[in-house]
Amino acid sequence: MAEVNVQNFFVLWINEKGKEELITHPLDGTIVPGIMRDTVIKQAKAWGVNVVEKYFTISQLIEANSEHRLIEAFGTGTASIITPYASIAHNDQVIF
Repeated sequence: MAEVNVQNFFVLWINEKGKEELITHPLDGTIVPGIMRDTVIKQAKAWGVNVVEKYFTISQLIEANSEHRLIEAFGTGTASIITPYASIAHNDQVIF
């Protein structure tokens, strides 16, 4: 999951090693390099948050949620605000 609608997708979670990190997909030509995306990354780093641009899957989100490691998921877009997601569903299963 790289983008949701026209938003860049971010997840704040506890990774498999027990460290908190903010993840988003890398800019690989399929992600819009928006101003809001860049601002969120820079501000999170300024606050001391470990920001990681890496590929991740819906299966990893499901696993993190089932292990209570999922803290927050949100989207950003240059023409929109930061939007927290109240829930995410996949294959008729609500993840959170």
